[in-house]
Amino acid sequence: MSDMINTTHNNHDTLANTRPYHKYMIALLLGLSILRLITLYLSPTNLHGDEAQYWAWSRSFEFGYFSKPPMIAWVIAFTTGLFGNAEWAVRLSSPLIHPLTAYIIFRTARFLFDARTGFWAGCLYFLMPAVWLSSTIVSTDVVLLIWWALGLNAWAHVRETPNMKWATVLGLAIGLGMLSKYAMLFFLIALVICTIIDAKTRKALLSKYGLIVVVIAVIFITPNLYWNAANDFATLNHTAANANLKGVPIHPIELVEFIMSQLVVFGPLSFIALVAALFIVIRKPADKTVFALSVFVLSPLLIICGEAFLSRANANWAVSAYIGGAILTAHIGLRVFGKLTKAGVFVNTGIGVVFIIAVLSPSLANTMGMGNILKRVRGWPQTQSHIVDVVKRGHEGNAYHAVATDNRLVFFDLLYYKIEADTRLPLYMWMNSVHPVHHAEKIAPLPASTISDGPILVVNYFRNCQLTSREEIRICLDTVHALGKQTHFEKIRSDFARLEPLPPLEIDLGGGKIRRLNLWAGYGYTPTQDIRD
Repeated sequence: MSDMINTTHNNHDTLANTRPYHKYMIALLLGLSILRLITLYLSPTNLHGDEAQYWAWSRSFEFGYFSKPPMIAWVIAFTTGLFGNAEWAVRLSSPLIHPLTAYIIFRTARFLFDARTGFWAGCLYFLMPAVWLSSTIVSTDVVLLIWWALGLNAWAHVRETPNMKWATVLGLAIGLGMLSKYAMLFFLIALVICTIIDAKTRKALLSKYGLIVVVIAVIFITPNLYWNAANDFATLNHTAANANLKGVPIHPIELVEFIMSQLVVFGPLSFIALVAALFIVIRKPADKTVFALSVFVLSPLLIICGEAFLSRANANWAVSAYIGGAILTAHIGLRVFGKLTKAGVFVNTGIGVVFIIAVLSPSLANTMGMGNILKRVRGWPQTQSHIVDVVKRGHEGNAYHAVATDNRLVFFDLLYYKIEADTRLPLYMWMNSVHPVHHAEKIAPLPASTISDGPILVVNYFRNCQLTSREEIRICLDTVHALGKQTHFEKIRSDFARLEPLPPLEIDLGGGKIRRLNLWAGYGYTPTQDIRD
């Protein structure tokens, strides 16, 4: 189907397609993947709290986890089962999955248009800043995107030649995508819209092949739905809470910030080229294939823009738009504003090289002003070592009975860096509410019955006040009381009969950034449920 879309540039395309774009694509994917694997292995960065949480999930096989579907944990279990639990092994799946995703994009664009479009579409995806970044970490986006790409490829085929094979692939991609991240719902929304507006999609899916898609997808999704039902719908409730749509306020600044963040996700020039391509498609939707493709781009972008306007949105929440976005930008961009499209790829490559240098050299990263970007993946072994030293000293001649923290990310990083093994003490999560709101509170809530006599070493992540003495505590509480607010610290304080401040933990993260954790010796722990949210 490489000639399915006719343009005024047929002669140019015919000449271009004599080039071995498939070989070019394979060479790029293999060469750059080797570089990224070497970077991952040599990187001195530590696990972010979210990555450590995914690793903790991977220690046991489940069909769901507190805040995410199970795919990320399964993938980590596979790589760490083969190579151990080093940071690079936890993250290994990312630089291996991304080239596969890019290759599927190449094949999809080649099927819909031509090999030249496929090559540049693969480049736009594989070299975009978000992929450079996510190749050095482990995240749910990576496992989502490969199934989105496979689903888009299957849609393109089943739309042209409906058959059992492509219906099966489409159902499989949807099911596995939903097991990766619930943002796969955006794909389903786009598929439904295409079924309504696109005759070929409608003919293919409103048939026995559509039924096959549904049945296969449901088969794969059902175990996770069953897990949710058996666990008070923890993942679904967490996903809904993430939307944070309360009272339908409006936040135009959040919307502007989200849109601007996409310049960093897809690349500054690439995102401009994509917006221009979407404008052309919407203004003159003559080509039905291109218009249907644009629906898979607009679905996540518009939904997350709406969420940003009504509440908030993280920069990566619409990243699935750039699977179809890379194809659309390559197809229209190469023909209408080719220099801008190609320049975008080269700019993204430059951004990626700078990022690789920063990841490999902390001192250079600090010099380039990237300390703030990398602060969450630095200093965790030193943080753990400091806490071990505090535990060994004890408090007022008493040995600590446990370590507890009030922050989910701190909990999982301490867990990964073996705080329990090194202190020979259990690690607990102080509960901020009656019911658990994240995985750490579910698996390790601080129990009153077994350690109520203390002391407990409390690691307090509280940014609003630097609490190093009773006088500073008083000043902090007076300030927040004047604002009419109950502080997080007050909730902790009320749970202990006695809470003694210790010297705070300060870790230099480089680039002028310091991790500060308040430390306390807590005695007489008894949860006061009546004041909790």
